[in-house]
Amino acid sequence: MSEEKYTKLSPEDKQELVVLTSSLVQRSHLAAGLGQQFKGDRDIYNALGYNKTLVYDDYYGVYDRQDIAGRIVDMPASSTWRNTPNVWETDDTEEETPFEQAWTDLADRIKVWHHLERADRLAGIGRYAILVIGTRGDTSLIDPILPNSLSSPDDILYLSPFSEKSAEVASFDVDPSSERFGKPDFYTIDFAGDLATTQVVTKFRVHHSRVLHIAEGLLEDEVYGRPRLRRVMNLFHDLAKVVGGSAEMFWQGAFRGLHADIDKDAEFDPTGPEATQLSDEIDEYIHGLRRYIRTRGMNIQALGGETPNPEGIFEVLMSLVAGASGIPKRILLGAERGELASSQDEINFNSFIAERQVHFAEPLVLRPLIDKLVEWGAIPEPKEPYTIEWPNLFAMSEVEIAEIAHKKATTIQSYVTNPMAEEVMPIPEFRREVLGLEGLSSDEDVAHLEHRMELEDEEEATELDEEFVRKLKERLERDAAAEQAPVDEEEEDEDEEEED
Repeated sequence: MSEEKYTKLSPEDKQELVVLTSSLVQRSHLAAGLGQQFKGDRDIYNALGYNKTLVYDDYYGVYDRQDIAGRIVDMPASSTWRNTPNVWETDDTEEETPFEQAWTDLADRIKVWHHLERADRLAGIGRYAILVIGTRGDTSLIDPILPNSLSSPDDILYLSPFSEKSAEVASFDVDPSSERFGKPDFYTIDFAGDLATTQVVTKFRVHHSRVLHIAEGLLEDEVYGRPRLRRVMNLFHDLAKVVGGSAEMFWQGAFRGLHADIDKDAEFDPTGPEATQLSDEIDEYIHGLRRYIRTRGMNIQALGGETPNPEGIFEVLMSLVAGASGIPKRILLGAERGELASSQDEINFNSFIAERQVHFAEPLVLRPLIDKLVEWGAIPEPKEPYTIEWPNLFAMSEVEIAEIAHKKATTIQSYVTNPMAEEVMPIPEFRREVLGLEGLSSDEDVAHLEHRMELEDEEEATELDEEFVRKLKERLERDAAAEQAPVDEEEEDEDEEEED
């Protein structure tokens, strides 16, 4: 009998194996306790058909086939990267610095924003995703990319996003004195992914320096985040029961079938050709286009049916899904049911996206990518700390500006046509507190309103109101533009003083 040969584990491998085993045991104990009530006598998860242990394929299957699940994963990513941020070194808009020019050219050439959005979506399906950065002259992906080893943006060839399933963590840094302690050292990446290929070897070991690791919802470690569907997976099972079960109930209950009542004096052989012909005609009536049945000595009646209404249960489940995902229900479903409600939902969702941009997309995705490129020498090092400026999600649209101008014009008309209005609220106070016209001179506003009150000709008064509204709309447009591109006058004054 031949002796079996075993590979001896190094101390580092033993320590890593202990860590992984401990993690698996903890997760197993946690999963086993889910849904337990009355000291284990009742198992809610087992009774309702919920999975206690979820893996990547479970999340991907629901994401790929379930419509609401797809929106929960895709909407945060697409909304975060839809309006791309500005990356700038100085606030001089007329001339770009070498850093700004190199970044802009690179982002356009290799479609940085497109790949970041894809990686964001993949990170939401599983616990993490990675973005592999391909460089010129790569011969071995297992080797690290050293600082200042690249010379220009042209040395960056591509970006490739991979999911948790296609990019497994091969080993961790287990040195407590390392700044990367607990983080991946190497990944095993299947570059073929879901593509059918004839290549013998599609998996490669890749050094962590070549990878941007993306994970959202981190808790105890810096590697494994929380899939966006984890908290709503049970609700999706319930939705399938309600929606699918209601469809089946409609199919079975809307038309329950036919009842054939044979007359007691009729001569009818259940096994004869007449019975066979009648059975065929009934089947064709139910499943085909036949709308009549020939009978003799028989009375056929349709059985009663009812149509279920799942709306109440569906609304409850969707409210829970919306609360767990952080996406308002009307936006999640793509339905607008009222101007006020939809506007508030949009504000809440924009707040969610703005917070995500500041606390996740910028510090954990975009800045690490730019810092890598600067460290490698692919783009010039900025002389000043660079700034990432996200677009204002709350800026007023042209329609909103026009609506505000119209409402203010109506308010002005009501004020100037009331002879006692100035006694209750003087013109300067009305202008300041009600109209908020700080951008126009007080003398100009007062003169307009006084002139308006003196006019008796309605046509002339209307023309004067239209002129005033035009000025008001111009001011609102200037304010909206100022909110989108604010200028810090104090910093400009300080710069001028330093130059002097």
